[in-house]
Amino acid sequence: MARVHTAAMAAGKADSESRPGRNERRKARTRGALLAAGQRLFGERGFDATTVAEIAEDADVAIGSFYNYFETKDELLAALLQETLAEQLRRMQARRAGIEDPAEAISVAHRHFVRLAWEQPEWARLLVRLDIPYRATDDVLAKPAMRDLRAGIAAGRFHVANPRLALRASGGALIAVMHALLLGELGRHADCEHAEGVLRSFGLDPAQAAEIARRPMPESADPEEHAT
Repeated sequence: MARVHTAAMAAGKADSESRPGRNERRKARTRGALLAAGQRLFGERGFDATTVAEIAEDADVAIGSFYNYFETKDELLAALLQETLAEQLRRMQARRAGIEDPAEAISVAHRHFVRLAWEQPEWARLLVRLDIPYRATDDVLAKPAMRDLRAGIAAGRFHVANPRLALRASGGALIAVMHALLLGELGRHADCEHAEGVLRSFGLDPAQAAEIARRPMPESADPEEHAT
């Protein structure tokens, strides 16, 4: 009997120790469902036209549960942009791993994001519709992009009078091209044509810009991307 009692206690203890893991997974699933619902609805209707109640309904959770994860709709948006932009940055970096030429690295970066307009239109629509708040892009995208630009300047590949202005202009052009693709106004070569324009705006020789922008797009070295 003592052995049975001891075994039962051990099983109960193991079960209680496993519960926090299950609870954390459940919380992660609920938070993920809210983020996915926000992405869908913000992209379809716009941020201002979407309510917390609609997000909760789309995620199939009680409206009160929303506030267990986010205090406001703005907080959900900030988390959504932070996480999705960081993930796309990671995938883009994996795609251009091993590229040493700053000009080609920037070309691949811009082509990667342009292609999202047809590869992941829901995500692209969200960025275009919200016009990507600068705080999110500064935290996730602008700093590595500025490093790329300065590396090209240091290597003598680029010649720009104002790097910050050049970076803002290229980012604005990227959003405009993604928007035009979502509207069906541009063809499938828009990624190359946009990258060529960016390189030329950075002072690269036109012939070189055209050649670099049309090189075969590297396959991603990210195993997670191939698994999706």
